[in-house]
Amino acid sequence: MSNADGFDELISGIETEMNQALIEKRGTAVVALARITGVVYTEAIAAGVPHVLAQEMATDYWAKEMHPEVTAVADDQDGDE
Repeated sequence: MSNADGFDELISGIETEMNQALIEKRGTAVVALARITGVVYTEAIAAGVPHVLAQEMATDYWAKEMHPEVTAVADDQDGDE
């Protein structure tokens, strides 16, 4: 095995470890966000917020945390503008 092959193998191993760590970090963050989203919903329900509104609140929180660069735009359900 040449020095170049050994170096490539070392870099490949480091890359694999870093990718695994990133996947684990992102997974941990998503689980935490899912728990908080559930808390948003259950606390809203406990405070007397109707189910549909509480669900929208939780959905908005989830969307903003998962895709902070995206701005939600409400659909016009009656067709009026």
